[in-house]
Amino acid sequence: MNRPKRNEHNREKILEVGEELFSRQGYHGTGLKEILDACQVPKGSFYNYFESKEQFAVEVLEYHHQQENAKWSSRIESMPGNLMEKFHESIELFIAEYEQDPETCGCLLTNMMGEIGNASDSFRMTIRNSCTRVIDCIEEDYLSAQAEGSMRNDVPARQLAQLFWDTWQGALLRTKVEASVAPLREVSQTLNILFQPVAATESK
Repeated sequence: MNRPKRNEHNREKILEVGEELFSRQGYHGTGLKEILDACQVPKGSFYNYFESKEQFAVEVLEYHHQQENAKWSSRIESMPGNLMEKFHESIELFIAEYEQDPETCGCLLTNMMGEIGNASDSFRMTIRNSCTRVIDCIEEDYLSAQAEGSMRNDVPARQLAQLFWDTWQGALLRTKVEASVAPLREVSQTLNILFQPVAATESK
C-alpha cells in the first residue's frame, strides 16, 4: 500500500490550518507567524512548500474547493430521495451547522473574493476560476436532477446554477451582518420552490 510521504502530510496540514484561519479571520487578519505557530512548523519549512503568503492563499483556495466538493458529494450519495430532495436537505444541514457555530458561517471563496479579489492578477484569476468551477459542479448536479425529472427543465441548468450561487453568496453576507441564518433559510426555501418541475408547481 502506497502511503503519502511525510512532507505531503506536513503540506496538507499547513493547508488545512490556513483554510481554517482564513475562513475565520480573513486573509489580512491572519499573519504568517500565526499560521506557523498553529502548524508548529518553522518558516523555512513553510517556504519549502509555498513561495509566498499569496501563493499559499491560492493553494488554500484549491484545497478548500477539493474538500467542499468531496463533502458535498459524500452527503448527496448517502441521502435517500430524489436529487432535488437531496440538494435541499444538504443545504439545510449546512445551515444547521452555521447556526451551531456562527464563526464558521460564510464561504471562504466569497470572503476572499470580497477581501482580496482585486489585490493582484493572480488572486483575481484564481478566484474567478474557482467560482467557475463551483458553478460547473452545480450545473452538473442540476443536469442530473433535470434528467431524472425532479428539477424544472424549462430553464437551462447553467442559469439555475448561477442563480443559486449568486443568491446563496448574497445570503451569506446578510447572515454575517444580521447574525442570523434567516437569510440562508429564505434562499433555501424559495429556490426549492422555484426549482421544482413546472408541472408539479402548476398542480399545487
